[in-house]
Amino acid sequence: MRKVYFGNANKQAWIPAPQSGMQAESGTRLIENQLLSGRMSITRSGANSRRFTASWIGGLNEPGIEDSLHTIKDFYDGVYGDGPFYWNDPYASGTNLLPPHWAAPALSRNDWPQIASFEPTEYLATATNTLNYPTFSARYNITATTEVSSTRKLTLIIPPDYNLHFGWHGVVTSGLAKMRITRYARSNGAASNVDADVISVTSNNRTNVSINGDTYSRVEIYLYKPNGAASDIRISGMIAQILPDGTSPATGGFLGGRGTSALEFAAPVALEYYSANVNNGQVGLSTQWQEV
Repeated sequence: MRKVYFGNANKQAWIPAPQSGMQAESGTRLIENQLLSGRMSITRSGANSRRFTASWIGGLNEPGIEDSLHTIKDFYDGVYGDGPFYWNDPYASGTNLLPPHWAAPALSRNDWPQIASFEPTEYLATATNTLNYPTFSARYNITATTEVSSTRKLTLIIPPDYNLHFGWHGVVTSGLAKMRITRYARSNGAASNVDADVISVTSNNRTNVSINGDTYSRVEIYLYKPNGAASDIRISGMIAQILPDGTSPATGGFLGGRGTSALEFAAPVALEYYSANVNNGQVGLSTQWQEV
């Protein structure tokens, strides 16, 4: 049975993959106006969020949590704690698992959320842009000499037997600001940090940090400047991939963010009973996940 990796900060697990044909609708604000001239005017938000309408057919009472559809209801019911929830979208894991505004931070110039708890100083054209990086880069001129750590963080979950590969691309004009990754140990939840150095937008290397899912269950990614000096950086793009052990990221140009940020259940988990005597309790199950 096909699986997807799903969970929250407390618990992550493989669950049965939704049936094919799952809807992934992008929600946005769009207003159409009829002009006196007969022409049309359309105003839309730059940002959007996705809602996934998922359904399953399978066993409700399979003995393993990775096979039982009841695992999805357990997450909804709060058996493993509250949301937000996270998943590794199979359409994004091997390309760029980051949501669009983390993959291209300058999208915040057009309605998308900021990736940091402080705004960019300005948005600049990405120089020497031959590898399809976003047209604009977000500049962060952090003048404080004390430690500066963004409180806005992106969480990614990592399955066992897989590795998270991460890289951020841009320019460090001065100082030591960079993207920090806080890793949480699978064994006891202990936190440790690793800092990702910048990669030039002219480099074919997409990532330069690898984090093993056998050792770490999840990470938080955020902008960080250590104590001691001001710092001026430009972030053009970021890439994250979840790949099986022994698989290295392919080289090449920028890949836009295909992933999602956090998810919440946007509809109750609905069950349709088919047969208690077939496949350990054959049922249909459906719900919705909303990106938040």
